[in-house]
Amino acid sequence: MAAQVHLRLLSLPGQDTLQACWIRIDDGNIASDLKLGSLASAADDLAGDAVIVHVPGEDVLLTQVRLPDNRRKQLIKALPYALEDDLIDDVDSLHCVLGSRIEPGLYNAAVVAHEKMRYWLDLLETAGIRVLRVLPDTLLLPFEKSSWTVFSEHNPDQVLVRTDLEQGFVCSRENLITFIQKAAAQEDRAQEKIRLFHCESIDESALEVAVSGLSELEWIDEPQIEDALSLLSLKNETTDFNLLQGRYAPHSRIGQYLRPWYSSAALLGFLLVIGLAANIIQYYSLQAKNKELERNIIATFRQAFPEVKRVVNPQAQMRHHLSRLRGSNKQGLSFAEMLSTIAPLAKSTKGLKIQNLHYQKGQMELQIELPDLQTLESFKQTLSSRTPWKVELKSANSTDNKVQGRMVIYEK
Repeated sequence: MAAQVHLRLLSLPGQDTLQACWIRIDDGNIASDLKLGSLASAADDLAGDAVIVHVPGEDVLLTQVRLPDNRRKQLIKALPYALEDDLIDDVDSLHCVLGSRIEPGLYNAAVVAHEKMRYWLDLLETAGIRVLRVLPDTLLLPFEKSSWTVFSEHNPDQVLVRTDLEQGFVCSRENLITFIQKAAAQEDRAQEKIRLFHCESIDESALEVAVSGLSELEWIDEPQIEDALSLLSLKNETTDFNLLQGRYAPHSRIGQYLRPWYSSAALLGFLLVIGLAANIIQYYSLQAKNKELERNIIATFRQAFPEVKRVVNPQAQMRHHLSRLRGSNKQGLSFAEMLSTIAPLAKSTKGLKIQNLHYQKGQMELQIELPDLQTLESFKQTLSSRTPWKVELKSANSTDNKVQGRMVIYEK
C-alpha cells in the first residue's frame, strides 16, 4: 500500500466551524502522530499532499438498493428514482452515490444532501486542500465478514457502527443496544460477532441480553487508538467507495474551477485566430509578389535576348549569354560558372556524392555515387532541364546497393 494522508472533518461541540484531524499511513502503518486543528493548519502541515477525506457519518445515509443489472452509467442515472420512495427529502436536493454490487440486482448506495457536499468541498477548496476521495467516517472502522464493528467516540457522545464493507450508521450510546436488538431479531441480519472499541461506558450486561447469545461480544481496549482515524492501522479490507460521483467527480469539479477562465480563453483563442489569419494573408501576398518578380525577370530576359525561345532558368541563361557577349565562349564555359550552377542542383539531390570532378575547356566530367538508378536518371533530367547545357551519361554501374555514374556536361 502506498503512503496515504487521511483527514477527518469533525463537528465539535461549541465550535462554529468544522475542525479536522489528520494522520499519515504508510504501508498500512501509522507514519505520523494524530493531529487536530483547523483546516488552515491542516493545509499548512500537508504541504499540498492530496488527501482522502472522511466526512461526518451522521450526514450520510448508507443503504442498499435493488436495480436491474445494467451498465454503470445507466445505473447511476436510475439510482435517485429507485431510492425516492425511501427518502423524506426531495430527491433533487440529494446526492445519490452508487457503491459496489452485493449480488445480482442488489447494490450498495449512499445518500447525502447537496448542501452538505458543497459545504465540505468549498471549505476544503478554500483551505487549499487537494481531495482524492470522500468517504463517510463510519467506513474508517475495520471490517470483518459477518461482524459488526463499534467505536465509541469520547466527544461527542456518539457511536460509529460498521455493519458491512460499504454499510454502517451513527447513533448515540443509548440507542446502540436498540439497534443491536433489532438486528438480532432478524435472522438475516444477526451477526456472528460484535467487536467493540472504546465502549467501556456501554452496559455490558444490557448488551449480553440484546444479542441473546446469537452473537459473540469482543471487547477491545486499544489505548493507542485516539480517534477513528487511528483504526486505519488495523488490518482492513479496502473499498473503492467514493462520494465524488456525478457533478462532484474530479473531472466535473475541474470544469467548475476552469469556468471563470472560459472568457479569457475565448479571447486568447480569438486573438490566435486573428494572428493566424494575418500570417496566411501575408504568406499569399508574398507569394504573389514572388511570382510577379519571376515574371518581370523573364520579361527582362526576353527583352534582352529575343532570339531565345525557351526560358527555363533565366538567371543562369542570362549569365551564359552575357559571357558569350563578353567573348568568353571562345575559351568555353568557365569552371566557376558551371560549378555555381551545378552545385545547388547536386546539393538538393538526396544521397548524391561527388567522388571526382574534372574540368577542361568548358567541359565538366563528374564521377558521382547515388542510391539507385532512378535517382541517377532524375539528377540527369534535372541538369538537362535546369541548365542550358548538354548532359550525357557515359556509364552507370551498380555495386553494394549503390550506383556509380560518369556524367559529362558541356555547352550545346
